[in-house]
Amino acid sequence: MSAYVVSRPVWRRFRPRFLARAAAHVRAGGHAAIVLPDERIDLLLSVDAQGKLTELGLWSLLSIEQQRFRRVAEGPAQGLATARVKRQYEGSVLDWCERDSVHAGAIREVALDCLACGACCHDANVVLDDVDLSRWRGAGRGDLTGRAYVRRARDGKITLRFAASGRCQHLCEDRRCAIYEIRPDNCRAFVVGSEACLSAREETLGIRDGAAPG
Repeated sequence: MSAYVVSRPVWRRFRPRFLARAAAHVRAGGHAAIVLPDERIDLLLSVDAQGKLTELGLWSLLSIEQQRFRRVAEGPAQGLATARVKRQYEGSVLDWCERDSVHAGAIREVALDCLACGACCHDANVVLDDVDLSRWRGAGRGDLTGRAYVRRARDGKITLRFAASGRCQHLCEDRRCAIYEIRPDNCRAFVVGSEACLSAREETLGIRDGAAPG
């Protein structure tokens, strides 16, 4: 996996009186944060023909530790998805809007090269399950299930053990994954261009917008 051109939603903040504009922005491919009179925030996200969140929409929710949403029943945003943001993540959502305020339109195309990055392989909480452990054993890499590579918490939770530097032990110097073919399911599920991806690039590489300067 190398270079991708990702079409990602542009975040905008709106007050409730501009809900029609917010809905139009979302239907054009963007994401919206509705800042309510009490300063609480409702997200407004698009859904597909089956009524499911888009992949990047779902990952926006996951980035703020949420999964649940509801469909707007009436009004200008009817049919779109909405979710109330937890207070501890309101600042993060407003920061996404501030980050994207310099971009016109509802969609931004970003070129991302995973092999020139590796940001998501630093300081991550990669939860493992029995499927991951069985995959390693089946590939003749039972050593990966040992203490050198995994952490086992008292509650039974198993996670990848990272190096003291915060770097994944399986990330090679050329930024390729040493166990790519048998990598954990959580690594397989990670979405390029998601808010989790952009956040990792900002925290690890200092790239604010996700894309390297031109």
